[in-house]
Amino acid sequence: MCRLLGVVSRERISLDRAIAHELEPFTELSEVHRDGWGVAWFEQDGPAQRSTPQILRQLDVARESTAYREALAAAHGPMMLVHLRKASPGLPLQITNTHPFREGDVVFAHNGQFDLSGPLREEILSRGGRVPEGTTDSELYFSLVELYARTEEPVVAVQRAAAEITALCLRYGTRVPEALNCLYMTPDLLVAYQQHDPAQAKPHHHPDNYTLRYRIDPERVIVASTGIPQPDHLELEQGEALVVDRRTLSVMRHPAIVPIPV
Repeated sequence: MCRLLGVVSRERISLDRAIAHELEPFTELSEVHRDGWGVAWFEQDGPAQRSTPQILRQLDVARESTAYREALAAAHGPMMLVHLRKASPGLPLQITNTHPFREGDVVFAHNGQFDLSGPLREEILSRGGRVPEGTTDSELYFSLVELYARTEEPVVAVQRAAAEITALCLRYGTRVPEALNCLYMTPDLLVAYQQHDPAQAKPHHHPDNYTLRYRIDPERVIVASTGIPQPDHLELEQGEALVVDRRTLSVMRHPAIVPIPV
């Protein structure tokens, strides 16, 4: 499992300032989530103000990393996210397995895991979505999201991909995904999605380890995993997605599109 934090700010502001109150508690989580970190944001390029995704990733522990602090200062809003990785068993520590991932003008980060057999990998890749650079289940999830995003709105693409992964896990295995929580960020939207199976919680996990919560403030909207102070935050439901619009900071909740088996 990993930790996710996304923020949409009204003004262009550095990430370390945008999450000034949450930054240190979130960074402390890297004492457990020690397998690398990643920061993503969108730069405004040229007179047309085209937004280009920027990603900085390292394999060291965020709390001990000078590069991590530099990345938080370099990242500027309004669209930003940070990911702390705790690698799934058996998956190597390498940059290509470090979140977030990028395709065109989209970035994606995942918190959770699902059983990834050879036949399941082949089934997903046969669909013709994004070709993974690494070996994670997360990139295959992203592959399906990007496949659906060719014809669907981003929020629908995320929810349909999660439903498809769930169905394929049951077809090629014996259980649903442990969790499919994710953040999907475009130049104009942040989509947060929550889905997890409480029955697969590890003994050392807190009951809400896979909970995503959000808060709407006058100058920002923040979405984050638990483990940090979250006063007055609202909680996403199973299979529910949240969409934050960069231009207005408006927030919409999208209910689950199919029942989530647990």
